[in-house]
Amino acid sequence: MKTKIFTLFFAILLLGNLNVNAQINLTTGTPWGLLSPGEPLVVNENFQGYEFFHSDASPDEGNSEHKFADDGITIIPGYKSDTVQTAILGSSSGKVTYDFHECAFAPEWATAYAFRDAGGQTPNVSDGFVEISRFDTTYSDIHTLPGYLEVDLRELDFVEVIQWTHSSTGGSKRGAMCKISIDDRGTWDTLRYQPGELWGYSFTKDITTGVKTSNGYRCDPSAYGMTWEDGVYASNVILRFEEARPPQGAIQTVRIHDLKVYGTYTPPTAIDDIRDSSLKIYSANKKIIISEPAKVAVYSVTGTLVRMEENTERISMENYPVGIYIVKAQVGSKLNSAKVVIK
Repeated sequence: MKTKIFTLFFAILLLGNLNVNAQINLTTGTPWGLLSPGEPLVVNENFQGYEFFHSDASPDEGNSEHKFADDGITIIPGYKSDTVQTAILGSSSGKVTYDFHECAFAPEWATAYAFRDAGGQTPNVSDGFVEISRFDTTYSDIHTLPGYLEVDLRELDFVEVIQWTHSSTGGSKRGAMCKISIDDRGTWDTLRYQPGELWGYSFTKDITTGVKTSNGYRCDPSAYGMTWEDGVYASNVILRFEEARPPQGAIQTVRIHDLKVYGTYTPPTAIDDIRDSSLKIYSANKKIIISEPAKVAVYSVTGTLVRMEENTERISMENYPVGIYIVKAQVGSKLNSAKVVIK
């Protein structure tokens, strides 16, 4: 009996070690394509077309410090804030809005720490990047205001999957975090948290169910660019990229190199003009949720009416197949519709 117990214990220990080693080796993030997005590509950004703005002369010197002009008095900021719009792919009118807060750009530089130690570039990581200022009091001679990059996707009817890449300015602290809001910045939830040194704290979160899943993707070897793929499955989406501050320890400046968004966009029509975005529609825990009591119709993606309810804020989809549904809601003269995912 003791022999059997020891053998079982040894096997469990061995499997545990194999799992730890597997996690340690996950140094370039998640592959792209595992989530098999079915919606079209509507955003394909590599941040290479932006005006150069970075106060350091070398791509290997990542911290954009404040510098003095020739007069010795005027300060040239190392980071800047700006708002830029770009077209939704396949659309002549739809826009994606980028809010760069305390950011710098390097569209023509090498990817610096997105390159591998032995040379060559991590697949899918572009040369351009937007660098997001960190908040770090370790160094008194650099800019320490915290920055972020917001991506406003609210003109899209539905965001299915995002793919993005990041690196850092160096060292072993290249964490990054992606947050998401579906209520016009009223609240933010963390879609992916990937700290640098303390990578054991990393997790992803399913915003439709609230389930948080730990992962072992290791972000501390900065000689590699990281690729990420995250399921969103929501409408009215705003993304925010910023530093991933660990429970303790220093951080490095985040660089976002690429962003791909898969979703749907319907050009506005006369009918859309009467839609009221204050009437919110979303899903969580196999329920369709409306921001106020409404007349609600639920359709399959093929247009078949599935449910019809009056004066309700919650519709249970517990007994219905997982998948995408079209929801239309009406309160008096207010109308709105949205795609939701039940899973």
